Amino acid sequence: MSFKDTVATDIDDVFFNTDEFAENAIIDGKTIPIITDDDALEGMSDVYAHGLSEGERFIFIREKDMHRLPNPGDQMTIDGKHWYVRHAVINMGVFALRIGRRQV
Repeated sequence: MSFKDTVATDIDDVFFNTDEFAENAIIDGKTIPIITDDDALEGMSDVYAHGLSEGERFIFIREKDMHRLPNPGDQMTIDGKHWYVRHAVINMGVFALRIGRRQV
């Protein structure tokens, strides 16, 4: 098994396992496992204090669960609440999204 295969297996079996790190969320009508990491906002020092007061979150979603990397400004409905994508990147099949409650 290659390193890439091992990482892909760990992403599915460990990180996105709802018994370990992930929690199920309903995103745009589909139940999928996500990882919420609001501590990641601390690494964005100018955003952290402002972000928490403005309702920002940092979430991870597997590419295979969304299929398309959202663009900044795209709206998502997560567990019945509207969020707007502020920043989105993909790394090793995982979308990292900074989302906010207000559109900017």
